[in-house]
Amino acid sequence: MSHLGQAFGRYYKGIFRRCAVTNYVSAEQLAEMMRLITQARIEYWLRDVFGSWRWWVLLLLFIAPWVVWYKLADKKKLPELALFGLMVMVSTITLDELGFALSLWSYPADVIPIFPRLTSVDYTVLPISFTLTYQYFPTWKSFFWALVVISGVFSFVVEPIIAYLGFYVVIKWFYWYSFILYIATTLLLRWIARKFFDIAQRS
Repeated sequence: MSHLGQAFGRYYKGIFRRCAVTNYVSAEQLAEMMRLITQARIEYWLRDVFGSWRWWVLLLLFIAPWVVWYKLADKKKLPELALFGLMVMVSTITLDELGFALSLWSYPADVIPIFPRLTSVDYTVLPISFTLTYQYFPTWKSFFWALVVISGVFSFVVEPIIAYLGFYVVIKWFYWYSFILYIATTLLLRWIARKFFDIAQRS
């Protein structure tokens, strides 16, 4: 066990002993616990993730979709696409953080060690995939059915594959939850984006 791991264990034992007496953990103790967790995550990443084949795959997935987006995105609609893409990115990051905090899933590998989310997916793969879907399927009907297909691919093909390959660990989650979440969230974001630009066009 590393020195950090030993320190982490000793600190937690002290925390548990104090909790048994006081029945609560102070804000300072929580902050220290988070600091140790972050240090442990960085140590693990440097030892087991950085430079591994999983890290190189995630780095490629972090960069390559932006090249695809640059070539395929309609530059005349750039403000609208950027707004929709940023909303997808923010919602994806938020939901991913929530799922991690609730122990619904975890990610053993990532491009960088600081964040618990899967950076390549949250910042590139999902936002760009849904933004291109938004661009190429402009009507509600065509967008909905395209969204059903792409959500099905992500939920029932991509997620099981990345789980099998060790990028993603399902704890208390089902793939069909992801399917519903992809569709509901993206439909809502499309509605918001269209409202913004309809108001802008009328003004």
